[in-house]
Amino acid sequence: MSSHLKSYIGSQLRTHRKGAGLGQAELGAGVERTAEAISNIETGKSLPSIDTLLALAAALGVGVADFLPTGELRHKVAATRMKREAEVMQLIRGLSD
Repeated sequence: MSSHLKSYIGSQLRTHRKGAGLGQAELGAGVERTAEAISNIETGKSLPSIDTLLALAAALGVGVADFLPTGELRHKVAATRMKREAEVMQLIRGLSD
């Protein structure tokens, strides 16, 4: 789920930042982070800490929940995980003693 979560939060951050008419450097300065840190979040390279997420939400005038996935994404990730677990179980069953 981590990569899906990183991508989702990054996408939401970019959308809200652009909607507020802010550049990465401007937003970063407002939350005491570098433009590179904002870029890394937006591109899904890093996941913001809770403190950073709270600061970003406040700076952009949105709620923290606006950055988090809805139930639809959670179900998609759960289905993908179940499929992968089934594949692993098949591989394990195919191993010889």
